[in-house]
Amino acid sequence: MEYSELLRYRKSTRRFREGQITGEELSALLAAANSAPVGSNRYGDIHLSVVQRRDILDLLSQAAIRRWQDKDRMREIVGDLSQANTSRALADPFYAAPTVIFVSHRKQSAQPGIEFANVACVAMAMHLAATDQGLGSVLMWFALESMREIPALDHTAALKLPEGFVPLIGLAVGYPAKALVARESRADKIATDIL
Repeated sequence: MEYSELLRYRKSTRRFREGQITGEELSALLAAANSAPVGSNRYGDIHLSVVQRRDILDLLSQAAIRRWQDKDRMREIVGDLSQANTSRALADPFYAAPTVIFVSHRKQSAQPGIEFANVACVAMAMHLAATDQGLGSVLMWFALESMREIPALDHTAALKLPEGFVPLIGLAVGYPAKALVARESRADKIATDIL
């Protein structure tokens, strides 16, 4: 798919059909991750955890499900709760996606903040690669943030990360319940100054 078309088809998918993605599809996502730009070429500071086991995803969901129950806090995050699809998030913050890829980064102090740029580039590369294959995907922050806010329900140890790594973002991937549809491209969503 041409890049401009890819951007028109890209969307955050929050409803998935049953069925696991294929090994070939997963390999394409991992190849995209390994093609993403990483600051100072330090690919060793990135770790990917591919989770396809429902029991691990359920464990990692506990803090997010608990956090959704705090309606005042949720209004701060998502605004009008009547517009948010809370029923699915309450049941499963990963939207029943069969695969979630967590992108972790080694703790470091040499370049403060670069870890967020690195994992965002890696996650976005996989997100676009998923779109290119006709897969649905959505970037995942809430479950990890919830575990940081509720340490008693922090189950990130289930990811069996190398020492010194912290999961910062995830990408839920699967077959979309509805086929991806091209949208109009817009250049006015982000305020821009040309100096």
